[in-house]
Amino acid sequence: MKILPPTLRESNRYLAISVTSEGNIPRRDLVNEILFCAATLHGDAGSSEMGIRLLSFEENKGIIQCRIDRVWETRAVLATVTSIKGMRTRIKVLGVSGTVRGATEKYLLTQDINEPEPEIKRTQTIKECKMIIDVGTISGEVVNRNNNEIDLLSEDPHSLEILNRSNTRYFGITVFDIKDKEIDV
Repeated sequence: MKILPPTLRESNRYLAISVTSEGNIPRRDLVNEILFCAATLHGDAGSSEMGIRLLSFEENKGIIQCRIDRVWETRAVLATVTSIKGMRTRIKVLGVSGTVRGATEKYLLTQDINEPEPEIKRTQTIKECKMIIDVGTISGEVVNRNNNEIDLLSEDPHSLEILNRSNTRYFGITVFDIKDKEIDV
């Protein structure tokens, strides 16, 4: 069978992605979760029309191929990926390009400008946090701290009830949420 000339081929776009997760994510699990979310969101026919393929994935960065007219649907699928093998996961689209080389050079080889600066060494670490929000005060133990993001395990029974109803384990807050607020160290 002959190969189609470039003018008759389907046009593709390449999405440069960054994966943030609680642990190490194998390539196969990432592909399975993306395809599962695509089938759940758009059905089998819709997900096959998108033509999603993971071309490369190293060090939590990769390139995903999709059809030119299905870029927004693919971005929606990536936004629905919230956990892989029980680990909370977030897929961020760094950019879209017309070639693999362009996506690699523009988005994967350059440092992300949204990446926070390295933290200054501190003499104390935050063990507990007390935050006042519209509903009331949330206090609890800091479970995980990653750059500007903090996971807070609440001690309040009302807050625990909210967490149980929403099927989550922790309150996810950022340093910007507690700026100019009361913090107990």
